[in-house]
Amino acid sequence: MKEKLKTKIKAIPDSPGVYIFRNNTGDVLYVGKSAHLRSRINSYFTTPFEYKRASLLEEIDDIEVIPVASEGEALVLECSLIKKYQPGYNVDLKDGKTYPWLKITDDIFPAVMVVREQKKPGPQYFGPFTDVKGLKQVLRFIRKYYPVRTCRKRIIEGKTSKPCTFFFTKRCCGPCTGNVKPEEYKKIIDGIKAFFSGKYKNYCKELKKQLNEVIRNWDFEQAKLIAERIHLLERMQERLPWRSEDELLLYRRENVLPAIAEKLSLGKIPAVIEGYDISHFGGSHATGSRVVFKGGVQSRADYRKFRIKTVEGIDDYSMLREVIRRRFTDPEMQARPDLILVDGGKGQLNEVLEELKKLKLNIPVVALAKKEEIVYSSLSKKAIFLPKNSSELHLLQDIRNEAHRFARSYHSKLRTKEIS
Repeated sequence: MKEKLKTKIKAIPDSPGVYIFRNNTGDVLYVGKSAHLRSRINSYFTTPFEYKRASLLEEIDDIEVIPVASEGEALVLECSLIKKYQPGYNVDLKDGKTYPWLKITDDIFPAVMVVREQKKPGPQYFGPFTDVKGLKQVLRFIRKYYPVRTCRKRIIEGKTSKPCTFFFTKRCCGPCTGNVKPEEYKKIIDGIKAFFSGKYKNYCKELKKQLNEVIRNWDFEQAKLIAERIHLLERMQERLPWRSEDELLLYRRENVLPAIAEKLSLGKIPAVIEGYDISHFGGSHATGSRVVFKGGVQSRADYRKFRIKTVEGIDDYSMLREVIRRRFTDPEMQARPDLILVDGGKGQLNEVLEELKKLKLNIPVVALAKKEEIVYSSLSKKAIFLPKNSSELHLLQDIRNEAHRFARSYHSKLRTKEIS
């Protein structure tokens, strides 16, 4: 393996993403995806391989990686790039072949099915997906809680017919039997759409409203089903796409995370960045926050809030150290970020570094001060000035601002609770 490829592989995070192999003239040889980028790329050079792979390895001169937020995003971006470049070593999308889509028909009782057809006016499509087996497994699992039909039967409201096996096994709610009204069926379809469009948070709110309503009506069997649907949404949000194909292609053109790694001299692409901030009013109701960005977008499931327990009075530094200490000694939060960002300047940076040193942890830390927007880094003695209009600075600002918002929202909640 070429020395420059060894260096590149060391800098690649073991996160979901897409990788692109290029030859010495910059042409794309192969596009692939993985839930663990570094492990997957390294396997090309360390495991036994067939003749075709040997031929590919001889031509690889450079590797580009695009870390993303989820396996679903990696699937969508991989498909788009293969279609764009038609690399010689990729065969799945050549000769007119297409990846499967999830199709939701535009009937009064829509069917949900996996198809390989081109998009047509009327039905709603999600995808494309490269893993058709995985897509079908996900759909089968979802239908335990969202029992939609997958048949091509024409259903007319008011007319009934004999149900199929899926109705008796509770994988379909049986619109053909007249067993469900269109407005109730729509709620189930909305749940499917929430999965595949990434709108988990909004639909979870709707489900919680439905849950409260059925509980008020003492319908505990329905309440159990809705609670299971909420739980399923929360479990699946990591796997399915968060951003559209167009958004991912734009993200790829900017490729912000590798650029941040270069400009901050991190030595590794920061696929996972944690942001921290403190909020209080004169020392009272002090709170801390941890927000997490994976692949450049928020991972709300990983957010954590802290109520300060060991610090009295106005002492932001000690409060910040308490939050860092509690976060990195909590057995339920063992995963380590690629980069820590704190709201503040040199003072906050040094406090975090001291606490990490006590914990014997070596994680790069940067502090981003408001107004001046100067970056202070644990890896640089000099302040770092990023262009005001750069995507790198904008991402760091987004993380800083989100940590600030999350800390303040918890602080406000505690104050309001005491007043009321």
